[in-house]
Amino acid sequence: MAPKATCNALKLASVLTYMQKSRVAHNLKDLEKHLPSVASINGMVVKDYLQALADENKINVEKIGSGNWYWSFVSQDKKTRQKALDEAQSAHDKAAAVIQDLRAKLAEAQALRADEEEMLDDAGENRADLVTKKNELEADTKKLQKELAAYSDSDPTELERKRKEVEAFKKDADQCADEIYMMEGWFKERGVDAEGMQRLQESVYGDQYSADDGGLKELV
Repeated sequence: MAPKATCNALKLASVLTYMQKSRVAHNLKDLEKHLPSVASINGMVVKDYLQALADENKINVEKIGSGNWYWSFVSQDKKTRQKALDEAQSAHDKAAAVIQDLRAKLAEAQALRADEEEMLDDAGENRADLVTKKNELEADTKKLQKELAAYSDSDPTELERKRKEVEAFKKDADQCADEIYMMEGWFKERGVDAEGMQRLQESVYGDQYSADDGGLKELV
């Protein structure tokens, strides 16, 4: 077997742009005909470029009939980026909760230390015990300060940036829906029956497929 070609990043981007702008599905023969001139690649490595884009989830690949069909939407990355935002939100919430808890514990330890220091001023026969307690509280305070410092790098501005990014993606929702419906219509025109279309939708849309809507879930 010949070694797999190393794909050039700029040429990969050219292939992806071509497929997104076309707004239709392509079979391998069609892409082997057009991509060499579009992306300045050899026809023999077209499969390698398509596989590289598929591995990065930049394009969809579905076996229909006897061959594979390839397509991509401009908003292909929306679901992936939304998941990343959700994970960032969850991590931020957890970090904020830990920070709040550590601050409360630190404040409590500092208050106890202050009380113990006042007691030391008036202490008599129990001074040794109070000194021991004071040292323990100082150790606890340093430990809490160290744990709190571990969360000092949490940057709320990053979460805000991702929120704005998702808002920008949502503005493209209408265009994305048109592209999806256009693609469904394209398959129907080529003889894909209702049962085949449902299997295709379930495979491509995944958890975004809605049996009640008969296709892609409505965006919230």
